[in-house]
Amino acid sequence: MNGLPYYKAYPRDFIEGTIGLDFETKAAYRLVIDLIYMQGGALPDDARYISGLLGCSVKKWNVLRDRLISAGKVEVRGDYLGNLRADKELETLGKFQDKQRENRARPNKNKGLESPSSDHTEPDTDTVKKEEAKASSKKRGSRLSAEWRLPRPWGEWAVAEGLSEQAVRIEADKFRDYWISASGSNAVKLDWQATWRNWVRKAVTDRQKPAFRSISGGKDWRVGDLRALSPTRVQEFWPDGKWDDRSDLTEADVANHPRFIGRAPAYAG
Repeated sequence: MNGLPYYKAYPRDFIEGTIGLDFETKAAYRLVIDLIYMQGGALPDDARYISGLLGCSVKKWNVLRDRLISAGKVEVRGDYLGNLRADKELETLGKFQDKQRENRARPNKNKGLESPSSDHTEPDTDTVKKEEAKASSKKRGSRLSAEWRLPRPWGEWAVAEGLSEQAVRIEADKFRDYWISASGSNAVKLDWQATWRNWVRKAVTDRQKPAFRSISGGKDWRVGDLRALSPTRVQEFWPDGKWDDRSDLTEADVANHPRFIGRAPAYAG
């Protein structure tokens, strides 16, 4: 961050915070704080440079420097000197300036009015906090628009994840139809792009699961599918391509299971 031409001072804090320090050390502290702000929070720990600006000898500055460090007013950070209060104020300023830049980048609805000056360096901390809280409260979800079409960057991301272009088009149609027809609070999302990414990841995973072609039914069986041979006998499809009995389940137990394919063709009554 560039140095500041001026900054907010807190006289009461300074006076109360320097009780116990002699006048000479207080004066040095005030000037050193000025230099820290001018250097953007990191003042080079150069005795000749600082003593020259303070108008004292290098020996005298070293004495004052030790007093300020011992009192916790200044911190040594490698080759630089810093101050905790300055760090916080500079961080607040940085957020404020970033907000200003974002506002200036948006279309100006009030044409003819001057934009905030980019040189303004005195943020109101309370205002910054209120603006952040206001922005946070505006984060509300929305339903997927009936006119939704897959954005190109979303599709390119899906291809990079492993789907073919044709598969992406199919998944996009499924995605739109599913969420447009969905009801309730689950159909309201804060971030539809994140929802799409999760959808694609699941689609990629599903395509990586082993699938087997049945002889009689002509269906694609996947590991984990369940079928009933009778009302009391259920089988599960395993990675070795074989059906094994599940003695703990009956047809009634899995009737609503998403992987239950129904009665086996040879046993369908």
